[in-house]
Amino acid sequence: MAVSNQRHDPGIGTQYTINSKRIINRDGSFNVIRSGLRWSTRDTYQLMIKMSWSRFLLVVFTFLLAINGVFALLYSVMSDNQFGGIKPTHFYEKFLDAYYFSFQTFTTVGYGVLHPTGHWANIVASFEAVVGWMCFAIITGMLYGRFSKPSARLMYSDKALITPYSNGLNSIQFRIANMRKSNLMEMEATALLVVVEKQKDGKGILRRRFIELQLERQSILFFPLNWTLVHVIDEKSPFGNKTKEEMKAMDAEILVMIKGFDDTFSQTVHSRYSYKCDEIVWGAKFTPVYETQLSGEIVLDFDKMHDYVEVELNETPQHEPVN
Repeated sequence: MAVSNQRHDPGIGTQYTINSKRIINRDGSFNVIRSGLRWSTRDTYQLMIKMSWSRFLLVVFTFLLAINGVFALLYSVMSDNQFGGIKPTHFYEKFLDAYYFSFQTFTTVGYGVLHPTGHWANIVASFEAVVGWMCFAIITGMLYGRFSKPSARLMYSDKALITPYSNGLNSIQFRIANMRKSNLMEMEATALLVVVEKQKDGKGILRRRFIELQLERQSILFFPLNWTLVHVIDEKSPFGNKTKEEMKAMDAEILVMIKGFDDTFSQTVHSRYSYKCDEIVWGAKFTPVYETQLSGEIVLDFDKMHDYVEVELNETPQHEPVN
């Protein structure tokens, strides 16, 4: 491969001993599990910000139910003369009343049906009210952080296509579109081809090679429609003279990173994706994804983002691979 286009290690690692999964998952996360790190409370905020909404809500509600259960248990073991409005009932009924009272104190609602009269009950209730303020302040901060976190939500075509290009050449193409109503601009794209080869020492160590794919257009100024990224397969391309079986034998994967400026947050956002060799279709081209109405407006149809038709590839001239 051309030395100028080869990146020795973009931060993913070059050597491993057994077969590995794809480097970048379909959701944009890296296929890396970190072990040997001790848990730190400093990581809690980032963990809560990055986790899914369903898991976040589950953690928050479980925490609220659990901490109020602890305070309710403390109230339940107190004598009845510590509270006003309490009725002599079984323990579980007393616990339920204490649980309701705990939530009312925790949220500073304070209906007043059950109210503390003794010193110990007032001390615990006062402490719970302070804890409630702090907990809701923290939860509110995390909610704001989740809503205000700048992020890109791009749709990538399910497949990358090997399609005919001009001058008798072929190209590999995939396309993206902005799924949000925010405006993205000054978009930049970087694509790397990852291939796997064995070391010559015969020890069975596998080595990744990262080759930068030269894109026909690596940046665009505005991004209101879809963007089809094109890599021309010429004599300098790592795809030159390579068959589908050869790329599969090298466990080829195309890594894609997109970044652009989001005017909603006035910040740069990033997005990652990858295509494995079995997600590359040889001999196909994309069908149009947008059309112009009679009124002059352009309609971008996301349901057509993945549509393509089969075509015949150009017969490219044979040449010696570039070392």
